[in-house]
Amino acid sequence: MENTPESIRRLIEELQRGDEFARAQASFALGMLGEPAVAPLVELLYHDDRDVRMRAAWALGVIGQPALPALLALAESDDSSVRIEAIRVLGAIGEGRSLNQLFHALTDPDPRVAQRAAIALGRIGDTRAFHPLLTAIHHPAPDVRFAACNALAHLHAVEAIQPLRELAAEDTSLTSWGASVAEAALRAIQEIEAANPQSAADQFARVRELLRCTEE
Repeated sequence: MENTPESIRRLIEELQRGDEFARAQASFALGMLGEPAVAPLVELLYHDDRDVRMRAAWALGVIGQPALPALLALAESDDSSVRIEAIRVLGAIGEGRSLNQLFHALTDPDPRVAQRAAIALGRIGDTRAFHPLLTAIHHPAPDVRFAACNALAHLHAVEAIQPLRELAAEDTSLTSWGASVAEAALRAIQEIEAANPQSAADQFARVRELLRCTEE
């Protein structure tokens, strides 16, 4: 941080050592400063204190596109905690250029990274994420499957309904915080159907026709 302006240097110091109010003010101010604050904020993503990392990530999300190249590089860091924070911010920025990196992160050996990538893709809501997320509902980790269900719900793609139904019928696992993957799949189906009322009506009509045919 040798070439960092003194004003940014002071804010970076506050973000690390101030009380909660001072940290909040510092992260807000750094976010408002934009591109000049990117490099020192990126360094803070390696900080031992998770609160510092979270506030630095938030500020980078506020900065947005000027932070994108650094974040894309950090998403490939050897440190999984740094990958998680980078992916969290990429989801907040919502830039389409980050999609390939997020698709790759869905296959990360650390399930926490893959889970965060699924959340980020759901937040971005780009339909190009449909097939990677559909694959992710079969991930070995329940936390990732849960996040992928929620992300598919945000895409509102009717093609996801049948795979989600199958998952809801077969998956009896719980996430690390005790949530049901099957229930997440069912909620996703409801959200998709609510966003596509005509498709839901068509499916109901087909079922009704099949029932009528079996009765004849």
